[in-house]
Amino acid sequence: MLNILSNKLTALAAGPDYRRALHPANPCAATGVGNIVGSENFTNSLERALAILEFVAHKSGGLTNAEISAHFKIPTSTSSYILCRLEREGYLRRGQENGRYEMGLKIVALSHGALRDMGLRRIAEPILHRLSAQTRVSSLIGVLERGSVMIVDKVEKPDLARIDIDIGVRYPAHSTALGKVLLAHLPKDQLMGIFDHPRLAKVSPKTIDSKDRLIAELQNVRKRGYAASDGELYLGIRALAAPIFDESEHAAAAVSITGVTVYVEDENNINTVKVAAREISRRFAAAQQGKTSEW
Repeated sequence: MLNILSNKLTALAAGPDYRRALHPANPCAATGVGNIVGSENFTNSLERALAILEFVAHKSGGLTNAEISAHFKIPTSTSSYILCRLEREGYLRRGQENGRYEMGLKIVALSHGALRDMGLRRIAEPILHRLSAQTRVSSLIGVLERGSVMIVDKVEKPDLARIDIDIGVRYPAHSTALGKVLLAHLPKDQLMGIFDHPRLAKVSPKTIDSKDRLIAELQNVRKRGYAASDGELYLGIRALAAPIFDESEHAAAAVSITGVTVYVEDENNINTVKVAAREISRRFAAAQQGKTSEW
């Protein structure tokens, strides 16, 4: 997905002259970006656009132009130029009332495309429907984006419809069962890189807001093979999640059941989620290895 995004932002950051150069009628188009554009200014613009997207993606609630320009130590006019172009192309969206920039639908679409190419959503959806039917609550799939978990697929039941849990929405990983189960399978150095401070964001009154407590919780999650959340994102909403492994036994995603009536200590619920995760993992790994004939 990053390669796709980088290619699209190549034209975006360079301006109209470069976009004209990339037109199929132009013989230079086939020679590649590096042969057409060699200026330091272009490279800086592209790198800034990508860096700004990364920065905005990992800040819940969005950022203002002033905050972005201050972070990167660039003039507000330069930041504004890049932000306006990213907004115009749909990579960012700007709040009408607060003027804060957040991730746009184009990024979600690219993420969905990457997941489609991976085959994860195609494989997981029938199992999600079955999981939701068995438990009578919503079922979700999430992936880790540094300190956040992003919802990439769902089968929703009415008790979750009143809450903004939708595809493409991101939440602090430490406040969700999906996020905790994925954090638990990160190498220690990556985990420490996400949580630089001893105090964590308090999303609800029940959120774990101590790094030490979270690390202890994640150790238990990894041992038992699932994570639970009881009102840590939204009061009254509980969840159970288990990891989805790829062919390299990397926790690429997680599946959960989420809702008002989820009982996080119910062995049937726990086993049902773990079974679903194992089945998705098996099919996902087989698809990556090209062994689709098995299913």
